[in-house]
Amino acid sequence: MIQIQKRARARPKNLIFYAVLKLLLKLLTILLVIALIFTFIFGAFRIKDATMVPNVNPGDLILYYRLDRKFLVTEVVVFNYKGKNHLARIVAQSGDTVDINENGLVVNGSVQSESKIYKETLAFKEGVKFPLKLKENEYFLLSDNRDKGFDSRIFGAVEKKKIQGKIFTLLRRRGI
Repeated sequence: MIQIQKRARARPKNLIFYAVLKLLLKLLTILLVIALIFTFIFGAFRIKDATMVPNVNPGDLILYYRLDRKFLVTEVVVFNYKGKNHLARIVAQSGDTVDINENGLVVNGSVQSESKIYKETLAFKEGVKFPLKLKENEYFLLSDNRDKGFDSRIFGAVEKKKIQGKIFTLLRRRGI
């Protein structure tokens, strides 16, 4: 009788240990899957500057999708320049001719009317010389805050492979 009672007492301890171990393995698997998803499918990027104000503010968190490689004009994308991620809007694509003159942004000879832009589009003195013809797999990106922008007016067209992905959601910082 004494031996049977010892075995009965040992079982619950082992069952609890294995249940906790199983739970930890499940949690580790879930965390690994989430890490893989955010490494290869989605990305997250916190805005640190005012280049996209008023549409995107400093402190906002951007979530972007990496797999869709068909970028369209007016989409906001995350791109990599010198090892840092930046945010900008596509204003021209492969084959387009971009010019910035006294009329503002001109693409393929047509002055662009951008509803989400509230400041005048001007070329930078130290930047790219216009007009600029975009090659295959190149995009011309401009920030929404045109006077404080870090965009293609400074460093030229961005190759498709440098674009990390397109924005699918914005999480606003509340400022509290």
